[in-house]
Amino acid sequence: VLVLATMVLWLLNSDITLKSRMSLILAIQIVVLVFAVLVVVKRWTAAKNKLPAEDEMSKGILRRGAATSYYVSLYMWLAFMFFEEHIDLERSTLIGAGILGMAIIYALSWAYHNYIRKSHD
Repeated sequence: VLVLATMVLWLLNSDITLKSRMSLILAIQIVVLVFAVLVVVKRWTAAKNKLPAEDEMSKGILRRGAATSYYVSLYMWLAFMFFEEHIDLERSTLIGAGILGMAIIYALSWAYHNYIRKSHD
């Protein structure tokens, strides 16, 4: 709720000129928000069905998602280092984008292992 409120306040107080950077930032925020909603809904339904919050399978999914996101994040940082001369962002902004990228990669790998690859594990 706090992330959603912050996004709304940010959109209301900023000049809404849809440039490529602003639309990319907005898309990343929406992806993070959707991931948070998925986690809340999953925990809510588990509590409603009187299931434990964490079991062996969900711990395994978290572990596999973390391992996958770690390896993909390493390649993302290598790409940042390789293309650093062509990216016209300040170093602190690039580091912030990398950290946000790591969060998105983790969310996507968790969703992959939780919904797509679940039947094969």
